[in-house]
Amino acid sequence: MGPALAGLAFVAVLYGAGKPDWALALFRGIILGLLDTVILIHGIRKAMPYDKEPKKGLVIMRRYRWYRIIAASSIIILLLRQGSAVAGVCLGLLLIHIFLLFNLTFIAYRLNKEET
Repeated sequence: MGPALAGLAFVAVLYGAGKPDWALALFRGIILGLLDTVILIHGIRKAMPYDKEPKKGLVIMRRYRWYRIIAASSIIILLLRQGSAVAGVCLGLLLIHIFLLFNLTFIAYRLNKEET
């Protein structure tokens, strides 16, 4: 939820600054980034039961990597065909992944702090 809210704050700032086209493109990128994150987490959950057999888990994760690539590339190609600003979409996708990494870092820090 944190990455989505942080990304939407950037969309609001761009929209308030008088750049509605860039705000829309960034919003589309945020939606694409959240879709990518959902596919990633679903793949991780599918692979988790195979902790005793890591090769099976690796096969599942590789398959989900292709699902992520196909989903992102097909949406970007669709937006290119429509004549949309794809640079903003790519920036939104990148922004969501950066916020996800920050969020995971803070979660790991809190878990380590609770253990000690």
